[in-house]
Amino acid sequence: MKEIVSILLPTYNGEKYIKQMLDSVLLQDYRPLEIIITDDASNDRTVAIINNWIKKLKMPNVSCKLIKSEENKGLSGNISNAVQYIHGKYLFFADQDDVWKKDKISSQVAYLEQNEDCVMCICDRSIMNIRNEVVCKSHFKYKNIDVRKRDYRKVRNAAKAYPANCMCLKTEHLDKVFPIPNQIQEHDFFIAIMAVHYGNIGYIKKPLTLWRIHDHNLSGQYALETNKSLIKAGFIIYRGLHRSNKKECLDPQIIKYELKRRFNEDISQWSPKLYSGGTKNLCVATIQYIFNNLDKWKRFCL
Repeated sequence: MKEIVSILLPTYNGEKYIKQMLDSVLLQDYRPLEIIITDDASNDRTVAIINNWIKKLKMPNVSCKLIKSEENKGLSGNISNAVQYIHGKYLFFADQDDVWKKDKISSQVAYLEQNEDCVMCICDRSIMNIRNEVVCKSHFKYKNIDVRKRDYRKVRNAAKAYPANCMCLKTEHLDKVFPIPNQIQEHDFFIAIMAVHYGNIGYIKKPLTLWRIHDHNLSGQYALETNKSLIKAGFIIYRGLHRSNKKECLDPQIIKYELKRRFNEDISQWSPKLYSGGTKNLCVATIQYIFNNLDKWKRFCL
């Protein structure tokens, strides 16, 4: 019998795309599945849509549990709140506005079963817009990401290429990976650096996740590729740079503290390659970013 796979889906005001995401999970060619949805006090129709979807769920070897928070805890707190309900050997993190390819789970589980030295594997992802149009077939190729296996040293030297919506994680060490501190801005990297203490991180070159980019993405990435208006893209980039400033200021301090507390690991010097330092003038930085990357806007939006 196959191992249970747990899917952790945090939601917040995701009424527009949540059903499409859930339907793509049901189309997976892997069973058994345990879907854990944790809603962060949504004030739109997200919870009603999920409840209606659960009522109609009549598939063998698929269970779904909805946990509703009475107050907004933020993404990190929302994810950590659901860990206690996980029973599977493998854990996937889902975003409420993405779509999964039907062989995502089976491919990533097979990879971990064939690569016992890995505690986590990450698949490639395609990028799509609000109209379900794919604007980038391979995130790995677009960002020139090195897809060779990474050990702890390599992970420490680069806080990138660990997107949560592409992760499959072995759950045997969840107590040392979670909880995620609420102040963390880049929860993806936090999960990766805590998990890699128990094994390498491997990569699957095939895009198995369709990552939807829109105005409300936290990172502000790919605003130029998905917005025909440069003014609108500028506002999104500005917001993303503001969040990046917080990440570069807070995350290294929090990670140092948590590595000491969880693993008794004293890191006196943090890799200078990890975070490049904050942006002083966000308006100037936004204009510079648009000017330096205008070819991307022309390529995708004109």
